[in-house]
Order: sequence, then structure tokens, then C-alpha cells
Amino acid sequence: MKDFFYPSSVVVIGVSSKPMNLGKEIAKNLFEFTYNGVIHFIGPQGGILFGRRIHASLDEIAEPVDLAIILTPARTVPPIMEQCGKKGIRRVVIESGGFGELGAEGHKLGEELQSIAARYGIRFIGPNCIGIMNSANGLVTPFTAMRNVFPKGGVGIIAQSGGVALTFLNMFHGEQLGYSKFAAIGNKLNVDENDLLEYYIDDPETSVVCLYLESIRDGRRLTDIARSSTKPIVVHKANVGSLSRVIAESHTQALANDDMVVDAALRQAGVARFRDLQGYLDFVKILQLPEIRGRNLAIVSRSGGHAVIAADAAFLSGFHLPPFEAAFLDEIRRHLRADVIRLGNPLDLGDLFDFDMYVRILEHTIQQKNVDAILFLHTYFAAIEGEASRKLLQAAASLSEKYNKPIALCVSTEQFEISRLHKEFEFPIYLSPERAVAAMDTAIRRGERRRFLATDRPASLPEPPSDDRIVGDILQKARGEGRSPLLHEALGIVGAAGLPVPEFAVFRDAEELSLGPGAFCGPYAVKVIAAGISHKSDVGGVALGIPDEGTLTPIAGAMLNRFSSNPDSGVRGVLVQQMALQEAGSREMIVGGKRDPQFGPMVLLGYGGIFVEIMKRTSLRMAPFSAAEADRMIDELPGSEIFRGVRGLPALDRDSLKDAILRVAHLMVRFEEIDSIDLNPVLVSPSGVQVLDARIFLRV
Repeated sequence: MKDFFYPSSVVVIGVSSKPMNLGKEIAKNLFEFTYNGVIHFIGPQGGILFGRRIHASLDEIAEPVDLAIILTPARTVPPIMEQCGKKGIRRVVIESGGFGELGAEGHKLGEELQSIAARYGIRFIGPNCIGIMNSANGLVTPFTAMRNVFPKGGVGIIAQSGGVALTFLNMFHGEQLGYSKFAAIGNKLNVDENDLLEYYIDDPETSVVCLYLESIRDGRRLTDIARSSTKPIVVHKANVGSLSRVIAESHTQALANDDMVVDAALRQAGVARFRDLQGYLDFVKILQLPEIRGRNLAIVSRSGGHAVIAADAAFLSGFHLPPFEAAFLDEIRRHLRADVIRLGNPLDLGDLFDFDMYVRILEHTIQQKNVDAILFLHTYFAAIEGEASRKLLQAAASLSEKYNKPIALCVSTEQFEISRLHKEFEFPIYLSPERAVAAMDTAIRRGERRRFLATDRPASLPEPPSDDRIVGDILQKARGEGRSPLLHEALGIVGAAGLPVPEFAVFRDAEELSLGPGAFCGPYAVKVIAAGISHKSDVGGVALGIPDEGTLTPIAGAMLNRFSSNPDSGVRGVLVQQMALQEAGSREMIVGGKRDPQFGPMVLLGYGGIFVEIMKRTSLRMAPFSAAEADRMIDELPGSEIFRGVRGLPALDRDSLKDAILRVAHLMVRFEEIDSIDLNPVLVSPSGVQVLDARIFLRV
């Protein structure tokens, strides 16, 4: 990837001297940003542009060329790519549109490009993009007219949309955040976000990577790269409406739609994901400050109202406001004019007008061991206190750097003054306490996740191990018959995986029913076994609490007869299962697995039984993962305190639930033919877990 950004020579193909020619704008940008390499132009009409000859073809250029920028009609791009290959050009940026985004004909052109690139060993960015930028050498290839006003810095930009990429550039410029590299990747037929992300992480000039994505080609590779990175990675993932078009028959599929998978996978890898540009910008700004290591927050404000708003935001985001020392507050009180404000944390300094004292207060506060960060709220009128306030803000920023703790500055003043602050100051300025607190909260969560990843042990295998031979035999039989496992087969897989399942027996007809369940006693549950029925209870295919054999036979027989009379049901018999003993405080959970096309095997945990559709908040993880990660999945659920025992109820067997989660993860990783698993309900009691029902669907 480095060869894209540091070419010794560039050729722009599609240039003319016509006023509306976009290739000319690319050329103009290379001169505007003083690109330090050799520049060549190609255009069929020839001529002179910016004092340089426009060649008719690549054959007229004698010396080697490192990078080609193509902006010509789509149909002409494949033959031009062929010429680049013959010329020895191995890096190409295709800014032309008219490919897969426009239908079948354009898609065919894209396939031609991929074939030519493979033949010559070419890597290309695009098509349908605005190109790349490198602040270090002036390589700027967008076809939009630009000015060399963007500061150099550590922000690396990768975006599928050229418009959003330029928005990022302008947005960061407005906050004095300089860029290092910029790549708009368009249709990403060859180079994708993962290729560039990997390069940016190794690039010494890039300190934070900012992405805008509308699709993710290889989510597993993306998260693997992100997990290994020490640099912050920030993603705006749009196009969230493109959820699974067909929700599969399992609850797991319905509860873990595409965007939920993206959200969980990125969070698991320590990536900060946003859905709005403002929150995105606020977070990138907070990354310019020293890392916030904890939730002890000091709020120092010139306005009592702003202090209240900030305190509310801090409370809602889980921050703590540690008390200040009495002697410290007494010292402040001696400097107040009227002493009419009760001092504490938040610290309302509305009665204090000595800005030097503000600096002393901030310095004393930032040194306290029980303070992880300061939110400083300053209100002023520029015409009266502008110069003094700017000095105060600069002093606060210097204290943050000196003591290596973040001081988030939130300013309320006139718009023209805010614009001045953004232009003159290189430290972040926030315009509302809520936004500053939200950014700090996200930074803490990311930091906590990164520290967890740094100490997390390798993925755990269940002990005792799963009997994979039995699982494989059942799956092979089902696949051979072109179907997914039936109910009794799914329970057999679960049992072979090492999970406790209540005893059961299968009866295919009335004659077998007459023999009774045999080794186990009631109460019983009866469930229909039918390939065409997924949600058995919805169609009367479940009967529970049957007390004895005398009652069991007629109920099971009636169910078997009813479904056998419907040829579409695909009935294979009924399953008679021993009812699980319900201990006090037991809870029904769902443990599921889903194979996502971009992120691979995912495992889900949620509340099951009758609550599965009501309490839809679930925990999701990419598999495989460690026991510590499974522990976190449990903690993420609302009301997870029930596992520790509440209101006199005993604690539930959390370790057994973690084991169940890891065993489902093992099945999803070990057996690629499994598309989804739905264990619901999984009964979690003080003495262990039992899987009462299971559905497993195979990949088509």
C-alpha cells in the first residue's frame, strides 16, 4: 500500500485543456499541493497543460511510471488498464464511475478490471472514487478543486464515499485536526478497507484511523487487524437498513441482525463505532488529549446551570464526582465576592472573577489522585473577556499536557469567538457538556476494552471435550438427506457437545407409543418432530406437564395423528421428554449461534422462553473466545444481577452457563456446515444448566 502514497512519478490519464475537464482538476491539485514527484499527462487530444505536454498514450512516456490516475469513460478503462500493465505500472487509482453501481454491464467491466489486474500483478483503488491524498509529499488526486489549507497531522482517513471523505477532511480541519493519509475507495474491487487499515496502522505518520464504510467485505479480517492495533480506530458504519432480507426460522437469526453483528464485532475488537458525524468528531477530538483512565470526574464551571447540566450528563454516563477537600474549598471561598454559592463537585465558580485563581484551582484539582479528568466549563463574552479567556483556556490545555490527564474544555460564547478558537487553538473545544461527557465515556469504554484485550487469554475449549465424531455423524446424515437436523437429532448434537439434556425418547407411530417411555418417569413433555415445523408451540406441537404414562399415551397419540394427517408438516414422530425440575430462582435463557457472511461464527446470549421476544437486548460475540469473554456476555444482559442471587433467591450456576456458551461457540467454529443454533430455553438453576429444546439449521 505504501507504493500508492509515495510514488516517484504519477500519470494522470484523461486530461485535456477543456474548461470542464475533471482530469485537469486532478492535475491542478497536484500542483496546488506541490507534489514532489514527476507528473505526466495523457489525453487523446494532446496539447499543453500547465506548461507540460499532454501525451496521446502511455507509449510516448519513455521513463518508468509508479502510479496511474484514470478518469475516463468506464468502457475505456479496461484497455487503459491493459496498457498500464504492459508499461509496468503496478499501482492504479480508477476514479471513473459507471461500473457495478450501474448494473450488469458495469459489473462486467469491473470483472474485466479484476482479470487484467490479476494478470499483471496490479493493485488498484476504486473504481468510482475520488482518489488518495498524502500530506507528506503533496500527492492529492481528487477531481474536485481544492486549496492547500489542510494542516498535516495524524488522522488517517478511509472512506467508501468521496463526499464523506471530503466532509471528514473539512470537519477535522475546522477543529485543527491535521490529516496524514486520505483514501476514498469507492467500489473497492481490489484494494479494500482492510488493506489500507493494515497500512495505516504501520504508518508512522498516522496516529488515529478514521473510516466511513457502507459495506464490510471481510469483517473477520477487519476485526483481527483492529484487535492487534495500538492505534485508535474509529468507524462510521452506514447503510444499516440493509438488514437480512430473509430472517431465518431461529430466534438467534431474528435477534442478531446484520447491524447488531457489526456493532458487536467492532466493539469486541476495540473499535469505536458511530452512527452520526458529530459524535464521531467529538470522539476523535477527545483522542487528542491524554488518555482518561477512570470515571472519577471533576466538574469546574463558571456557570451554575452548566454545572448542573454537566452533572446530569456525568450521572447518566456512569461517572463519579468525588468530593473535594474541605481545606481546598475553604481556600476558594476566601476569593469569592459574596460567598453565596455552596461549593462542591461540581464546583460552581460563578462568584469568582479572578482567572489566575481559576488556573490554580484547575492545577490543584488535576493533581488529586481521586480525579481522573476535569470537565472545565467556561462562559464569557469575547468583547469583554476574550483575551483573558483565551489565556485561561490555553493555560488549562497546558495543565492537561503537564499532568498527563485530560481536561476537556467546554466553551459558551459568541459564534465568531468559537470560530477564532477553532482556528487558533490546537486542542479540542466542546460546545456542550453533554457532548464532552459522551466523548469521554466512549474513550473510557474503548480504553477498558483495549486493556481487557491486552490481558485476555486465548479462546477456551470446553472441558470435558465435545464428542465431535457423534456430532459429525448426525450432521452428515442430515446433509445427505438435504435437510437440517430434526428435533431429536439437534438434542443429540447438544448432548454430544457436552451439554446436559433431559432424558427423551422418540416414537414414530402408535405401536411404539404403546410401549411407553421406558427408563424415565414423568412428568413428561411431548413435542412433535417435523421437518416443516420450526416453532412447535405456535401450532400446538408441544404439550407440557403430563403427569404419568396413562395420560401420556392418548395425548402423544392425538398429537401424532393430528400432524400425520397434514402431509405438508413432514411429521417424523413425537419426542417424549422428561420435564426438567424447576428449582427456586431458575431462569430460562437462550444460547445461540449464527454464521455471518462477513464476520463468521457469532454466539448470542439472551433471556429465553417467553421473554425471548420481549427482552430483545442480547450479548453477541465472534467465536472463538475466552471464558472471560463469556463472563462479560452475561454481565452485559440487563438484570444480570439475578445470577448473583437477589431478594432471598439463591445464586444461579454462572459457570455452567459460561460453559454452555463456550460449547455453542465450539460447535459454530468446529462445524462450518452449521448456519445457526438455537438453544431455547436453556434452564439455568443454582445447580447447573439443562437444554430443554434445540434447533440447528444447516447452510444451504
